Amino acid sequence: MTVRDLYRALEEADSVAGVEAAVRSFQEVHGSALRWLPVGGRENNRGSIEVSGDPGRSLVERLTNGIDAILELEHERHRGTPDCRSPKEAAAAWLNVPEGGLTVLTPAQRRTLAQLVTIRLLPGEARDLRIVEILDQGIGLTPEQMPRTILSLNESNKIQKHYLAGTYGQGGSSTFASSRYSAIFSRYDNHPVIGFTVIHYLDLPAEQFKTGHYVYLTFNGQILELELPLTEFGPGTLVRHYGYDLSRYPSPVGPNSLYGLLNQTLFDPLLPIWLDNRVHNYRRVIKGSRNALNGAVDEGDENRRGPTLDHHVPLFYVGLGDFGRIGVEYWVLERPSQTNKKPSQAFVNPSRPILLTIHGQNHAELSSSLIKKQVELPYLTQRLIVHIDCNSLTPTAKRSLFLSTREDARRGMVYELMEQEIIRILRSDDELKRVNNEARQLGMKEQDESALQQARREVARLLRLHGFSVDEPVGDESATQGKRGERPTHPSRVHRPPQPIDLQEPPTFIRILWDPTDDITFYAQQRRYIRVETDANSTYHNPHNPAASRINVIVTGQGVTLRGSTPLQRGRMRLIFDGVHGAVIGHTGRIRVEMMRPGLPSLVDERGFCIVQMPPVRTAARKISAPPFVWTPVEGPHDQLWTELDWPDDHNLVASAARMENGVLMIYYSTIFPKYATQLASFERRDAALARSFTERYKIWLAVHSLLIHKSQEEAELSRGAGPEVGDELMEAREREERCRVATLSTVFAAREVQMPVPVETE
Repeated sequence: MTVRDLYRALEEADSVAGVEAAVRSFQEVHGSALRWLPVGGRENNRGSIEVSGDPGRSLVERLTNGIDAILELEHERHRGTPDCRSPKEAAAAWLNVPEGGLTVLTPAQRRTLAQLVTIRLLPGEARDLRIVEILDQGIGLTPEQMPRTILSLNESNKIQKHYLAGTYGQGGSSTFASSRYSAIFSRYDNHPVIGFTVIHYLDLPAEQFKTGHYVYLTFNGQILELELPLTEFGPGTLVRHYGYDLSRYPSPVGPNSLYGLLNQTLFDPLLPIWLDNRVHNYRRVIKGSRNALNGAVDEGDENRRGPTLDHHVPLFYVGLGDFGRIGVEYWVLERPSQTNKKPSQAFVNPSRPILLTIHGQNHAELSSSLIKKQVELPYLTQRLIVHIDCNSLTPTAKRSLFLSTREDARRGMVYELMEQEIIRILRSDDELKRVNNEARQLGMKEQDESALQQARREVARLLRLHGFSVDEPVGDESATQGKRGERPTHPSRVHRPPQPIDLQEPPTFIRILWDPTDDITFYAQQRRYIRVETDANSTYHNPHNPAASRINVIVTGQGVTLRGSTPLQRGRMRLIFDGVHGAVIGHTGRIRVEMMRPGLPSLVDERGFCIVQMPPVRTAARKISAPPFVWTPVEGPHDQLWTELDWPDDHNLVASAARMENGVLMIYYSTIFPKYATQLASFERRDAALARSFTERYKIWLAVHSLLIHKSQEEAELSRGAGPEVGDELMEAREREERCRVATLSTVFAAREVQMPVPVETE
């Protein structure tokens, strides 16, 4: 078997067995001339290659390498002019990708660019034995270059090339771990020969070695070479994986497909990718979920008009002090329906809808629990998608935040700062509150107020029996009035319902939404989002370039500085201010907004500010000033609430949940939790009144438990950082398990009580 025969056999192989047979035949003929060398030049290479837990994300790294190869070729063609300091600048300068990204291109332009990097999915032998090809028309490699580039590990080939996305020199190699065999073919420019090799995992004798390693084939000490005409194999690189495990992505489209994964992970790619899916027989442009959310539509897209949005805030930037700044944008999709219960899953993982990207690639995701619990927008968890552009963070911040695998974020100071900023941004958006409240009203169920009050009194009695001092009447809205001052609070603002603003040209007003009789208060290092309304259209303000904006913000006095603003949309925007480090208590000043109108006087509004003492942290006390609470039954997975609460499909795994919504603790309980449903059915067969009483007693026990959890979470928040860090998803899973256990006990207690009733007033 000749080198050419081996090349043809690898090109035609449609199974792992075919590759093994070709390699075996080649070894039989050329045995002594062949050597398998360790990838990266070291035998202990498993740790570097097996870094990824997701075979799909490993393929994304290959695609990123392909995009880098395109940019490297353009750099050479343009002789490095202009000097591009980021991949985005390079794509704009050399490939004419607009500043607004792929959204601005036409479908034909995206399709043309997509031909530069292709991923092809072939059937192979099974879901876990697919054949996957990644082909780029980029710079290519000579046979001599391959060992220290595409076959290397942790080399510094890209570390000084700011116009490329790659940094660590190992990402693409992670595909070897999910592939039985891999073959790499490459031609540099018009070089007369191509270089190619085969890679696989080599087991070593267990009595001598702890582990095997990944190796590649050489012939007479060199990468295999073959002369081929350019018409048969042009400049660029082809990586072919045989027996690739894609069992996690069996669907043709959607969240469990390669198509969905690529759009989610390449959230805002520098260049579009061409997906040729020969398993499900279709071809599509991969443009990234961000561009799809912004309305870009290509041939084959399910929704030819793009997604329907209930709210959208375009990209704006917020500073994180010494750590640089982040870009923030978000979308709210239309309300879920019976046919589309999780609208966000077409674009992101609905359980982790907050995406952190660098160069458009998804590097980490934050849990939806941040939206549910900390932002208190539980009805938007399946609709709200948040994008955090991390390109403008400092190198130190990026190193502190991201792992080299690009699959998660490291908890620490930068993570905490960014998470708190996201919470502030979302909480300050009145439109998000309106959309959430609208969804809540649609899902509310009528309740008997007198029965509710009696149940609340019984909850108070049970809490007292547990040793808590409870304000009367527990759970009543009046119980919380006048008592919120015990917690650190912000001065009251003028909160107006976000009524539509009739835009005018020229505009007639601009106003700061803060009570004119009160100063805006800051303490040192506090960040505030101050709302502004005007009847000017969006062209009057450019948050990215204040010099081009007709809205000017002036801060006089000491202690407060302007950090940025959101875009002006439908007459509303938010100004971002910081109380500076070391601000002196008692210092005052003015915040003034001016709007310039051609040929007319400027519009002006201003407010005073003052620096105040940071409120003391409340010490935990064994007393409950319980918030108002109500119960809401959830009828099963067909109930829209089940989806909005992000409960698992298995009804055995969820009994109840509680969420704080606008100061009210909403206690949701599953009517099909097996222990409860079985006992209820038993009572219903005996006596309908007994069944109703059982449900009321069951709800009371769930409320007691929910209030105790709420109290515990408040105390944990006050002492945040004192204990070990636990992931949000793990905490939710633990709470869900605890609630199932308590619901089982509540069933027993409630059943006993309805058969041996105790008067409510009895202590």
